[in-house]
Amino acid sequence: MDGLILVLTALAGCLMPVQPAVNAVTAVYMNSPYLASFFSFLTGTVALGLLCLAMRLPWPGARVVADLPWWAWTAGAMGAFFVTMTIVAVPRLGTMSVMALLIAGQMAASLVMDHYGWLGVAAQPISLGRIAGAVLLFAGVILIRKF
Repeated sequence: MDGLILVLTALAGCLMPVQPAVNAVTAVYMNSPYLASFFSFLTGTVALGLLCLAMRLPWPGARVVADLPWWAWTAGAMGAFFVTMTIVAVPRLGTMSVMALLIAGQMAASLVMDHYGWLGVAAQPISLGRIAGAVLLFAGVILIRKF
């Protein structure tokens, strides 16, 4: 099972530069990155709904939904911001630059989240090696953008 998860995760990574490019084309047709983002989420919602129905997952009760922490409701807005920014950025910066910037941003946020153990993540102190890795990623962004 772990092998399948590894392969599917690598596939998801391969799709990361493809999705914003497809969405950017949709934005051209719709003349709006916001409409393209909306329809991207709409088709994703339908696909996930069908998957949940096919898997016969039980719908959570009202109490479960009501007990969610307030910040759990921000994930959808974060996803919308992420998708919309990639739609706007890819035509201007290219997929490689956008992916490099996204990964550099992810590493910076991950360093802080790991260090403080935010949102249930196991605390892992910032180390020289972790900082060096993040700095190298940022250097990669600079190299990609300049050369």
